[in-house]
Amino acid sequence: METFEQFYKQHYLSLHRLAQKMLCHDTAHDIVQDVFVDYFEKSKKGIKVDFPKSYLYRSTLNKCIDQQRKNSKFAGDQIPEKVNNSLLEYEKRETRQCISQCMATLGDKDRELTLLYSEGLSYKEISQITGIPFTSIGKTLSRALKKLEKELKVKGYELL
Repeated sequence: METFEQFYKQHYLSLHRLAQKMLCHDTAHDIVQDVFVDYFEKSKKGIKVDFPKSYLYRSTLNKCIDQQRKNSKFAGDQIPEKVNNSLLEYEKRETRQCISQCMATLGDKDRELTLLYSEGLSYKEISQITGIPFTSIGKTLSRALKKLEKELKVKGYELL
């Protein structure tokens, strides 16, 4: 059995990256901290979580959605920008901003699927997190990516 500290270190970065894709950096850190506090309190009370990784991802997504609703807008425009005048950095920032804007046009489920897929999760893990049947993940994800691709093409970008 791993300690909570090891569990935290193992999952923190991937959850933070997920939250950061949905929200700005400062808020992402707070969200992930809240998720781990909730998980720790559950385990302290003796409540067993069958799929801890799925629980953490689902909780992170839910807290991000709640935060977005509080802000009443998608925070994709709030991507942290490094002060760097190089053309390459500017292009990367512009690309990230365009992707964030296109992601904002997707529905909640499509955005969740796309973000989880971008984090490298398996279809089985995505199914556990989202509650979508395993057999439907491939087709649903494909449709979500096609919607995203269509939005990106409108803005002059293409998925590779």
